[in-house]
Amino acid sequence: MDNLFDESASVPFFGTEEQLRKLSDIVSHTIKAVTKSTNPREMVLETWLVLDYAVRDLVVSAYGLYEFCQEDFDLRYELLPNSFRALLKFLQDTYSYYSKFPQEPISINHYPPYIHSNYSFLKYLADNHGDLCENLKEIEMKYFAEQHPEYAVQIEQGQKFYFEPLKKNPCCVPSDWLDVVCRLDRHWYRRAEKLNNARNKAVHLSDASGIAKVFGIKGKRAVILVRQECLKLLKKAAWRCPRRR
Repeated sequence: MDNLFDESASVPFFGTEEQLRKLSDIVSHTIKAVTKSTNPREMVLETWLVLDYAVRDLVVSAYGLYEFCQEDFDLRYELLPNSFRALLKFLQDTYSYYSKFPQEPISINHYPPYIHSNYSFLKYLADNHGDLCENLKEIEMKYFAEQHPEYAVQIEQGQKFYFEPLKKNPCCVPSDWLDVVCRLDRHWYRRAEKLNNARNKAVHLSDASGIAKVFGIKGKRAVILVRQECLKLLKKAAWRCPRRR
């Protein structure tokens, strides 16, 4: 199934249309609740729950585990850290580790193989026309050496016949997922961490001024400004018109 993501903004989403629909519904409901609320504690807790869910959904999508997330055994919570701070670090560490590897060869990701057929035919070709296979293999290697030298060594080391899939490199995370996480800049992480600090305060405190202080907010407009902070994060959690890939 194709994954959806926003190519132009810092939106922590990469997943299926079903995932987007669920998250958008949650976000829309929470935006309405936060907009109506006059209680900073409620605003912060509601917003934090959405962001925590969105980040967990983003992480499991990196490994294609969404379809294994069941209501009575949800891998978003069974596998990932309970702490939101640890969850953010896990997201950053996942990106840091996998982004250092080269992505899968262009011939797999973006262009179809030069010959499509079933295994039986390809095996017959290899068994009965080995010279042809070797010639085509050599031609393909020359092509990659000239056009995509970063993959030439990998082909020579890992491929018996030109029509076999190239061996996967250690990167098992989709390049588009890496692009999504890359766009979550330090400002996004700073807002997320600040929200988490406010949530920790809100769990044990109902005083509006104490919660607002975590955001650096004081004065009579504290409720309005806390609401604005929460809405900024919520509106970045999902979007309405994604591009399909």
